[in-house]
Amino acid sequence: MSQLKHLFQPIKIGSMEIENRIVVSAMGVGFGADENGCPTDQLIEFTAERAKSRPGMMLSGASYVHPSGIPHSSYRMESVYLWDDRVLPQLEKLVKAVHQYDVKFGAQINHAGMSLLPDPAYCPSDLPVFGMMGMTVKVITKDDIGMFIDAFGSAAERCIKAGFDFIEIHSGHGYLIESFLTPFFNQRTDEYGGNFENRIRFLLEVFREIRKRIGDGIPIGLKLNGEDFIPEGAWGMDDLCQLAPILEKEGAAYLNITCGTSNYWMCGPGSVEPMIAPMYVDQGDRVRFAEGVKKTVSIPVATVGRIKDPVMADQIIQDGRADLVAMARAFLADPEYVEKARNGNIDDIRPCLGDCLGCIENIFRYGQSSCTVNPRVAREYQVRDVEGDKKTSAKKVLVAGSGPAGLEAARRAAFSGHNVVLCEKRGWVGGQMKLAAAMPKRVEIADIIPWYERQLNKYGVKVLLNTTVDEKVLEEINPDVVIVATGSLPQVPQGLIDGLRNVNSIEPMMADELIEDERLTGDSVLIVGGDQVGLQLVDHITEKGKRVFITQQGPDFAPRLATTDRYHLEQRLVQRDMKRYPETEKIEIKAGDEVWVVNAAGRENLPGIDTIVFAGERRPDRFLVEIAEKKGIETIIIGDANGVSGEGQGTIMAAIAAGYDAGRQI
Repeated sequence: MSQLKHLFQPIKIGSMEIENRIVVSAMGVGFGADENGCPTDQLIEFTAERAKSRPGMMLSGASYVHPSGIPHSSYRMESVYLWDDRVLPQLEKLVKAVHQYDVKFGAQINHAGMSLLPDPAYCPSDLPVFGMMGMTVKVITKDDIGMFIDAFGSAAERCIKAGFDFIEIHSGHGYLIESFLTPFFNQRTDEYGGNFENRIRFLLEVFREIRKRIGDGIPIGLKLNGEDFIPEGAWGMDDLCQLAPILEKEGAAYLNITCGTSNYWMCGPGSVEPMIAPMYVDQGDRVRFAEGVKKTVSIPVATVGRIKDPVMADQIIQDGRADLVAMARAFLADPEYVEKARNGNIDDIRPCLGDCLGCIENIFRYGQSSCTVNPRVAREYQVRDVEGDKKTSAKKVLVAGSGPAGLEAARRAAFSGHNVVLCEKRGWVGGQMKLAAAMPKRVEIADIIPWYERQLNKYGVKVLLNTTVDEKVLEEINPDVVIVATGSLPQVPQGLIDGLRNVNSIEPMMADELIEDERLTGDSVLIVGGDQVGLQLVDHITEKGKRVFITQQGPDFAPRLATTDRYHLEQRLVQRDMKRYPETEKIEIKAGDEVWVVNAAGRENLPGIDTIVFAGERRPDRFLVEIAEKKGIETIIIGDANGVSGEGQGTIMAAIAAGYDAGRQI
């Protein structure tokens, strides 16, 4: 802990004394509430597991103060409701679960406003864009304002009654309160709109109502935007630095500084992505917002967003850029984050990869969060990990392949107490992760590989590199169980290309060999396959000044990437020398290396192609399955070896989840 002495200094937040500067930020995980908005055991177990390592402060996920301010049912998100006393018994149970670890627990209270598409959407003003989008919008009246102020006060009072230690008012991300702050949304001409003093009026009245309801002894903090990231009429740092001293004078205990707006459907791409920034955004980038505000107030200021490294967090505190560091995704990846940091076991912290596929993207697609590297997220109440629980009935387990599926299967099986041997045909572990990390701005994917290596060593896994599992190896090891995690192999898409035999000077190559062997391409490259690998290869190749054409058989490029990742990758490619061909029906190669693409737009010649890279279709590598099954060995097939083209297949997240379940179930 001496390495992190600033991070583990106590601090006073209003009337509260907290042990350290780490905050588990509010997470809207999308699960854990019943049809009445009451917390379920699922949410209670999820929250308690993250409290167990004793962060300084912890927040509930955003809970809603009024029926008009909850997400639309199309989001399939479960939410905690704070407008009725029937929530109290389960809310008290949630608070007690956290308090057993002596952690200060706060309730973040919110109204979605026009965000998350409630019906109708409440907005301070009627904007032309609403009609263009066919939205049902309710312009907020003064009676509505009074109703919402009362709802915030009542919800806060209910939370304190349930035992919460403090309240955080969500005043950012384009939700109801921030829609009053932002000029783009607030074009009112009454005392709640127009100039700065009028636009902050609603927030101040909400704050004062909560203070009146809960008394002076309970700390109240606020989550506020440093920047909206919308093209016009945005709330920004000048506004925030003007507001912060006013809130301090009102009695705010702390400020939690975030950015971005969830109103992406109105403001366009680039507004929601900053809220949960992926690996394309530098770690620590969002600290600048808290740093700017901190100069204007004497109350504690928290920074949140794109921080996962405790050493970086400690440096932020040491440099005086913020007083508290709030993290969410880091605690999805490793609930024991604080305890490991406290004990100096920094290398034992399972790192967030920043790829956003499990956390926010899973909410977009399925209504609830998961985690790329931690498959137990949302299953804590069902699945409990007990080290050595299978030791008395231990089996010898052979894992073939050291990609994400194989590494996790070996780790989890050894954690249970089985005797595990991991064989890898290459001279290194990591599989496709190591190749993916070679792409521009995606090096963080490889952060998990040394973690796995340390875990395998910790649990006594025997790792055999440069070892292809064949009949002879099976006989030598003589396992009780074989886990086939041999991945997949790239292939030329069948039926898509006519005339490959006509190639003369064009050099064909597979995506894997291009990356792994660091092959050089010519100056004009055709990439066949426009999913995640193909689009990342465009970044890789055009960064070297090459011209690229890329085909995709479907309508969308990189559909397996998280929305936030894809946005930032697309932004990198805007000025690059590339051309896309969605819905490609045929690629024709004629004599003289003449290349044509046929798609919905017609037939087009691609001039001067000198390299073709196959980055699309893959087939499972299952050579070992038949050998193992013939010998009567229990055989489990996981990861890409089990399939690559189905829903939820072919990603690191899917591979780790499959490896976890396989290792646990032996």
